[in-house]
Amino acid sequence: MNLNKHSKPVIFFTTLLGWIFLVPISYLIPKKKNLMVLMGAKDGFFNDNVKFFFLYLAEEKPDQEFYLLTANRDVFNELNQKYDNILYYPSCKAYWIMLRSKVFVVDNFSWMDNCRFQLFWRAKIVQIWHGIGFKKIQRSNKFFIQETSSLYRRFILNFVGKLPKYQALISTGKFFTEKFFKPAFISDHFIDTGYPRNDIIVNPKKYENALLNSDVETIQKVAEMRKNGIKSVLYAPTFRDTGGDGISDGILDLKSLNKFALQNDLVFVFKLHPLPQYQSISDNFERILWYDNVKDVYPFLSETDAMISDYSSIYMDFILLNRPIFFLLYDREKYETKDRELHTFFNDFIVGPISTNQQKLQKDLMENLSNKDSFEGKREEIIQKSYDNIDDKASERIFNFIQEHYLRQ
Repeated sequence: MNLNKHSKPVIFFTTLLGWIFLVPISYLIPKKKNLMVLMGAKDGFFNDNVKFFFLYLAEEKPDQEFYLLTANRDVFNELNQKYDNILYYPSCKAYWIMLRSKVFVVDNFSWMDNCRFQLFWRAKIVQIWHGIGFKKIQRSNKFFIQETSSLYRRFILNFVGKLPKYQALISTGKFFTEKFFKPAFISDHFIDTGYPRNDIIVNPKKYENALLNSDVETIQKVAEMRKNGIKSVLYAPTFRDTGGDGISDGILDLKSLNKFALQNDLVFVFKLHPLPQYQSISDNFERILWYDNVKDVYPFLSETDAMISDYSSIYMDFILLNRPIFFLLYDREKYETKDRELHTFFNDFIVGPISTNQQKLQKDLMENLSNKDSFEGKREEIIQKSYDNIDDKASERIFNFIQEHYLRQ
């Protein structure tokens, strides 16, 4: 059930009921001191940081009591076959466990929707935001500032839970804590532990079930191609509020790109946001593969030889492999004025050739993939600047913090 699909009066009424009934009830039901609930983005998808923190707990902390919450029936049905701690929302069992939970771990900004803000009213909220990057987010974004400029708007946003304070916010290192997260969020603690999703970039074999909810077929195809000397190039553009990407904006011609890939022993893998029009042409090209848009892409990164990036935070994950990165920045002015603001430090993090059209992009690919990689040293500098820890222990550090500060009290 997604209340956000209903009219504003329905959302307002259900939220009001949440304040009248759920918040008072939360004071009557005691918290279970060792109980933790996790929830992914889009009403509980199984991907990103929450997925890999869940796998860490499932495979390395069997004595810890925890649940994964989802409002997605497909996710529930798939995971329920392997795990017995999957909660479907809404349900009586979910309500009971949510009200008793001591800690709620999220990686997105939709966790508070559909009365979850009230159900977790007295829980400790730990935010593992879904990416370090360059876009000004939340309280640092001019569009957000405009939205909260009036007293009435601030009241409404507080009423529905859109101006939360966190008990802990997870970062990768001091630079992004100071420059990226502190201007955007209010939190009691900012913890430089690293991200759970990066544990499998550093160590792809860390988890037995890492491929759950991944496009296994595409990963296997690319792995076989790489064994035969074909290099893989991932194109994963960021989301644009006004829509668009290199294909729909007419920058990339797929037919000529496929020909280029055949001539140069490459395979392009496109990971786009869910857009039905791309599914119908997914098998038309020998050297252009389409990674399932709703599947987790992070287990695929170790099979990626190079990335085409724009303003996406996935670049800051892929950089841990220190492999070539190419920037397709054809719409920067439009993006900054109509979609998202970029931090001024974005320019310092561009460590790769910049192109605004396909011809230049192909030239950059040929030069940098066939010759010596001239950006390797600069990427290493960015890695050291962005990450206090470069290992597969991020989930362990997060759990140790949660256990020390919240679960033992």
